[in-house]
Amino acid sequence: MSQIVEKMRQEIMERSARFEEQTKGTKDEYNIYREHIQYVYKYVVLLSKDKNVDKEVLELSALLHDISMTDITLDRSRHNEFGADIAERLLRENDYPEDKVQLVKKCILNHSKRRSEYRTTEEEQILVDADGLSHFDAIEKLYSLPRMVMGLNEEDSVRFVQDKLTGDYNELSDDLKYLVKEKYDRVMAAKCSDDIKNI
Repeated sequence: MSQIVEKMRQEIMERSARFEEQTKGTKDEYNIYREHIQYVYKYVVLLSKDKNVDKEVLELSALLHDISMTDITLDRSRHNEFGADIAERLLRENDYPEDKVQLVKKCILNHSKRRSEYRTTEEEQILVDADGLSHFDAIEKLYSLPRMVMGLNEEDSVRFVQDKLTGDYNELSDDLKYLVKEKYDRVMAAKCSDDIKNI
């Protein structure tokens, strides 16, 4: 792990811990590093292993892609935009090369499915793949977002998970879909929370 990657890992860990402390005892209590980002990072390392891509850019993108979620004042629906700006500022403050700052920013900005038509690099798709795969590893936790945080009923919470994972599945590279196909099919067949919890 390079020095800048380690520094950004510490940054996201500290921000995640602060957010968890600020939201302790509320429905929003969450440590995004521990419960999500570390897994996206592991997938990025795995998926980029034998590819001719900028691994450092990918590692930074994985660590910083959801950094704006640690700020309770920011709109979560625009987390990719805010995250790209925060990452740009942090990397510039650390004198990271400008061309690489822009690649990291592009990966973070375009990891949202709303911006899929803007993806042009393999690094961007690897981040999308890593993010999506991590969601399939945390289906039960994903269910708690609409149920516990958003206050949706059971039926709407199941539909929320189905919609979220359909988006993730459709965004995955074709050669990776087989990894989660069985889970995806089971999620699509789910009728209640017990069905989700048993995946």
